[in-house]
Amino acid sequence: MRQTRYRWTLYVAGGLLLAAAPYVAVDQALNLHIERQARGKLEAVAASTLGMIENRLDQAATTLVDLAAANVDSCNDAALAAMRRAVFTSVPLKELSLIGSDGRTICTHIGAEPEERTLSREINLSSRIAISVARFRDRNERAVQLRLDRVGKPSLAALIPSDTLLPEAGPDEANGGRRIRVVLEGGNMIASRPVSEEGASFEGGSIAVQRRSERFPILVDAERGRATIADEYHDLLLMGRLAAILITALGLGLAWLWIERDHNDPVAELKQAIANGEIVPFYQPLIDLRTGRIHGAEVLARWRRPDGTLVPPIRFIPIAEDSGLIYELTRVLMRRARDEMSALYGERPNVKLGFNLFAGHFVDGKIVEDVKEIFGGSPIAFSQIVLEVTERSPLADLTEARHIIAQLQELGAKVGIDDVGTGHGGLSYLLKLGVDLIKIDKMFVDALGTERYSQTIIETLVELARNMKMEVVAEGVETFEQVEYLRVKGITVAQGYIFAPPLPGGSYSALIEAAERPQPKAPDESVPFSQVG
Repeated sequence: MRQTRYRWTLYVAGGLLLAAAPYVAVDQALNLHIERQARGKLEAVAASTLGMIENRLDQAATTLVDLAAANVDSCNDAALAAMRRAVFTSVPLKELSLIGSDGRTICTHIGAEPEERTLSREINLSSRIAISVARFRDRNERAVQLRLDRVGKPSLAALIPSDTLLPEAGPDEANGGRRIRVVLEGGNMIASRPVSEEGASFEGGSIAVQRRSERFPILVDAERGRATIADEYHDLLLMGRLAAILITALGLGLAWLWIERDHNDPVAELKQAIANGEIVPFYQPLIDLRTGRIHGAEVLARWRRPDGTLVPPIRFIPIAEDSGLIYELTRVLMRRARDEMSALYGERPNVKLGFNLFAGHFVDGKIVEDVKEIFGGSPIAFSQIVLEVTERSPLADLTEARHIIAQLQELGAKVGIDDVGTGHGGLSYLLKLGVDLIKIDKMFVDALGTERYSQTIIETLVELARNMKMEVVAEGVETFEQVEYLRVKGITVAQGYIFAPPLPGGSYSALIEAAERPQPKAPDESVPFSQVG
């Protein structure tokens, strides 16, 4: 009896040891996996934030250099007007000012007395430009100041609010699970979110990453509480531990976890959707405001699930861009649009077909080869293709981007800038990329009649495009009053729900057939983009 009891004790102990080993191994593996995932997301947030900061500091520095070259060195009406124009055309700037040799502000772009502020110790970026952090005395806000020193003349200073140096708040920040800090070397805080928790620590510890700019003395810290991460992956941890305890079902449990992970992974789900042909083109018509005829269409991606439901692009386009699936998605969209529209477009050589491109498309020349492979030899001519560069993400190398755009233009395609004035590029894209057209963002069109400067912005863009011999397209047009205003101001092409929403291929084809008769195309002849309509 005693021997039997001893034997059972050994069996139980051995069983517990056998169960504990895979439990500990699986638990550690899962925790390492979760930490890698969380750290990777934080790295992406920090890198994206730092890229945006560098871009906006570059814009501010360029503005100061341009004003200095224009001899803005006094507070007369012409100088103040030049500074106001610079603030108006540069997204991040809040204030431009002239500063005397004693460090006192002589005047600002609005001519008023500046708010009282204290400045941190300046750090020299070059022999002429220095950076510091400004804190306002009457409110708990900060800004970055760039100052351009000039021998024998007042310095020029640009003020960039701290909130423009942070990306839009995500759900992790909204529920207090993630923090972002931007710090000037030396410890001066530039910006943080949430603001009220600059020095607080996460209960239960956190995972933090730091990115340092190679061009500016700036650090970006991204941090997320371990408790929040554990809550997000609670189900995964629980399943792994239960599977480890059940030794006989370990293989099945791990396989199930793998399948479940893929099922809950939006990147894997999108990749499968692309492979299954679930990404389909919708077409938003562009209308010639002079004639009312169809100018063409912008091709938009939609995700049609097997049950027929449509996933809006805001749900999967950012995932595609972040994961790199955007390249295959764009190729699939172009092929589907080519197959659906070849017959119609082959008979209507003046009608355009537009596609949105991501900043990553301009890192190498692969997009040029894609356009050749997809549309070369098809009834849709290269001259009917319009490729739009979005400003959502900054172009890494403007010189290389210009080279790729030139190759696309050599094929006969037109290249435009989408969402002008709302993203990273600003006027530098217009100056350096050599594009054929610009699209005025819906934000400015919506503001007509409600925002005092919206008409000025649109008229400025139209005049700028006219001088640079570029086509102007307005998007997001929803009222007849907007149509009339845009037409009077010389904008000839527009799109929006007042004309038609994005249409599936069959509906757009029917619209084209009803509105646009086939037009024979003369051999070796192409119609200039500015003359279409």
